[in-house]
Amino acid sequence: MFTIEKKDPFDFPLFFISIGLWIFGIFLVYSATHLHESGPLAGLANKQVIWVIMGVVIILAVVAIPPKLFYSFSYLFYGGSLLLLVAALGMGVVSKGAGRWINLAGFQLQPSEFAKIGLLLALARYFAHKEVTFSRISSFIVPVLLIGVPFLLVLKQPDLGSALVFCAMALPMFFWAGLTTLEIFFLISPFISLALSAMPLILSFHVAKSLGIWEAIPWGIFFVVLCVILYVSRPPMFLMIGVVAANIFTAGVTTLIWNSFLKDYQKMRIISFINPAQDPFGAGYQVIQSKVAIGSGYLFGKGYLQGTQTRLSFLPEQHTDFIFSVLGEQFGFFGCIAVAALLFFVIFRCFMTTQSVRNRFVNLVIVGSTAIIAFHVFVNVAMTLGIMPVVGVPLPFLSYGGSFTISLGILLGFVLNARVKGHDF
Repeated sequence: MFTIEKKDPFDFPLFFISIGLWIFGIFLVYSATHLHESGPLAGLANKQVIWVIMGVVIILAVVAIPPKLFYSFSYLFYGGSLLLLVAALGMGVVSKGAGRWINLAGFQLQPSEFAKIGLLLALARYFAHKEVTFSRISSFIVPVLLIGVPFLLVLKQPDLGSALVFCAMALPMFFWAGLTTLEIFFLISPFISLALSAMPLILSFHVAKSLGIWEAIPWGIFFVVLCVILYVSRPPMFLMIGVVAANIFTAGVTTLIWNSFLKDYQKMRIISFINPAQDPFGAGYQVIQSKVAIGSGYLFGKGYLQGTQTRLSFLPEQHTDFIFSVLGEQFGFFGCIAVAALLFFVIFRCFMTTQSVRNRFVNLVIVGSTAIIAFHVFVNVAMTLGIMPVVGVPLPFLSYGGSFTISLGILLGFVLNARVKGHDF
């Protein structure tokens, strides 16, 4: 089963562009923190240099390991990552209200980053021999359990951004494991219903009055379209009933939770995601300052180390979650486009590696690795532009972070390993 058609050369373009982005990221981290001579932000650029060197070493180390070993120890790595998540909940370092880090050999590690790797390998191994299909609902039991346990542990920390990465990684892997595009749509349709049913509730709270029957129109249109698709595609009857019931349930639960359980201040936090100006000094502050920083860069930026929003530290978490805003302020629209193009190249190059590999396990690892990187890029850029909620997702290569840099190195190592070592299976 484990075969590959030929040995491919090392992907030097992917490797060197990744290193180039990492080096550029070090300069951005320095620009975001160099005025802090003391405190937690002092010297972070120097630390990031060390993390990047470790990331490159890890890439080369992972490339040198036969994929057969990753396959053999997949479940063991997954179990170890769960133990780290449990340890983070029990004895983790609390920072900004979330116990996400653990001290290990003098370093602070974020277990959720390694849980992504553990889940990736576990799902790839399971799907290497099993297919998921709606005609056999039992085929979903093991994958859902594999995803659900780390998802709930990370959500408990709480770390919504990392928890969502698990779902974003799993969807393309489900597709690769046998689900059709239409079946993927049925799978995510309850979440679409949840979002559409929540929007009119948010809007009515914002304008301080009920919209009446008009509130149900967005979800109603989607539900009718869903029913038409179900009728035309004619899936098995139990699947049709299950999809309809799930969508009605999520729409109803959304209304119940909004009206009966959420306090007004919690509703305001949700509204600030859509309209930051509603709470400019609270939940909306980050997005407002991010948009000001990016917009003030215009086409060519203010120049390296010249960003006023960055220098005056108006932008929270500017060295991690909002590093793209630092980029926009200092290098402008064209700088953002150039970096986005390089990030797209990395994602595209990773995915295209699947074309040269015929081993199912290795292909699934590549697909999952690419999905993780792509999700981080899309969500981070979107939240800095104010078109997605702020969920604390760092930007690959540019954001500061040791655990994230190491996990990114592992993911890139998997992809590069596939071209030169896949024949070892």
